[in-house]
Amino acid sequence: MRRTLAVAAFVVIGIASGAARAQEASVAPTINQNFKSADLDVEGWATRFTGESREAFNARHAVVKAMALKTGDAVADVGAGTGIYTRLFAQAVGPSGKVYANDIAPQFLAYIAQNAAKDGLKNVQTVQGGDRATNLPAASVDVVFHSDVYHHFEFPAVMNADIRRALKPNGRLYVLEMEKAGGQSTHVRAPKEAVIAEIEKAGFKLVEQVNVPGLHENYLLHFRKN
Repeated sequence: MRRTLAVAAFVVIGIASGAARAQEASVAPTINQNFKSADLDVEGWATRFTGESREAFNARHAVVKAMALKTGDAVADVGAGTGIYTRLFAQAVGPSGKVYANDIAPQFLAYIAQNAAKDGLKNVQTVQGGDRATNLPAASVDVVFHSDVYHHFEFPAVMNADIRRALKPNGRLYVLEMEKAGGQSTHVRAPKEAVIAEIEKAGFKLVEQVNVPGLHENYLLHFRKN
């Protein structure tokens, strides 16, 4: 009887939690307008993403090394953009692994798929996400990663919960994000402490802030699914 009541209570809490997430208001209603445009300039963004002043690009090899991916891992690159990290993940996990390139912009995904085919990376699969969901299969990945993407989540509580859903038990989440300090990075919504609190509230535990050579204006957080 007690077990039945406990299960019922868990279900009620889950339903209530889901309803609350569904009602979450957008924290940045216009931040993704450029990426939703039918006229998205993919080549222009590809150039911008690989700019010499962009830490997330310059430190990419050190970031991937710090993640210690294993052969055969399944990885989701959420907000993959033009696939800078997707490509590195595909090489790191090998042919027996899998990489989901996930983005809200179909033009970015087409660009990634084209380059993956050109490079012979058969372990890359594109998945179009939305404002409230990644649309990744449940419990499908060992690792989720996103780079300079957290401040683009219009509905962070919903997205954090959805990322948790996509991770396998004890799965890992890596968040590469820009520091918000003073007048720097005015488009970044939340400081690091708030980012950590929001993600932990969704059912993650912070393992560490990873020390990555070359990161000064950005930080890399490592979480584990509870």
